[in-house]
Amino acid sequence: MMKPSITILGGEILSSLGAKDERLTHLQNGTYNTVAKSMVLNGEKLTYPYYGIDDHPRLDDPDHALPYLKKVVATALERVDLRHSELSRCGLFLGCSSNDLSLSVPLGRNFDHSMEGTQACKRVGNGVYADFLQKEFGLSTLNFTYNTACTSSANAVMDAASMLEGGLMDYALVVGLELFAPVTFEGFASMQLLSPDAIRPFDKERSGIVQGEAVSAVILSRSDVKDSSWHYLGGMSNCETHSVTGANPDGVGIGEVIADALQHAAVQPEVITAVKAHGTASALNDTAEINGMKHAFETLPPFFSLKPYIGHTLGGCGSAELILMMESVDAGFIPPSANFSEMDDALGAAPLNEVLPVKGGKYLLNYFGFGGNNTSFVIEKRRL
Repeated sequence: MMKPSITILGGEILSSLGAKDERLTHLQNGTYNTVAKSMVLNGEKLTYPYYGIDDHPRLDDPDHALPYLKKVVATALERVDLRHSELSRCGLFLGCSSNDLSLSVPLGRNFDHSMEGTQACKRVGNGVYADFLQKEFGLSTLNFTYNTACTSSANAVMDAASMLEGGLMDYALVVGLELFAPVTFEGFASMQLLSPDAIRPFDKERSGIVQGEAVSAVILSRSDVKDSSWHYLGGMSNCETHSVTGANPDGVGIGEVIADALQHAAVQPEVITAVKAHGTASALNDTAEINGMKHAFETLPPFFSLKPYIGHTLGGCGSAELILMMESVDAGFIPPSANFSEMDDALGAAPLNEVLPVKGGKYLLNYFGFGGNNTSFVIEKRRL
């Protein structure tokens, strides 16, 4: 008897790209929406582009994330048609790089030394968001939170697949959460990691990241429970200790995790249709990723970055970019890597700069985080 495979049933995303039809149009045309956000840092007013879901205020209420979570999860569950009786067999895996969004107000105020003398913090940890979703939708009491920087919700996907394979649950809801937080925005600016104008992954003139927010939900199962045209084939996560911020620019660590992910997925490098790169547009991260892919692939497959479309959504990018990837392929194309104009000779590789028509295939998805956590996994679009 054939071993059941891990199926990806579908999902939903809230991002700067809008509703599904609108985001597919943006992805086909290489267009996107940003707003300007300003801060005062060391007495100087700085303004940067930002990818926001909407213009609603953030962090006035510690529970500001709950309506977004409820909306995106309700839509995702409706799309895959899970009955109430099935939800009790659905585990929850939530990835977010903020420890607790409710702490961002006092931390943000403390950044410029104007924090009030007392501050009531109702809770610490993202478990409050997981507990809210578990109770709101009647999910299994098996729920987990992940904070591994930019790989948070990608690692949540991999753990969900592992527990499904082990029979601990029949369904898994993976949620990625990242909303605007002043302390994060100001922190990246203080480290001089933000681009002043646009995010240009792998471009010769790349000048840093542009942050964004996204709330996303994706639902997984097993083929013996509920089949799908999308399958999770396998993946790998490891940590390297080259620096406190990221991967070694020589790409050895990234190359290892890609090779291990392909081996775990039982996929040969040459059959990968395309790579969804992490593609942050920072000088060192892009260098490390290109070098890593060169270690793992004899000939580089077509590759692209989704961050020019929704920004770098930090811990939420794992599930957010997974959904955008699946929606694009379902619509018959791989999007171009927006804002790319000139190849960096030091990289010796260029991302897609035009739409690539596809009908299915196997895809490698890369995610690399602050602190040196590297994650890659492989998904496949099959004919039912």
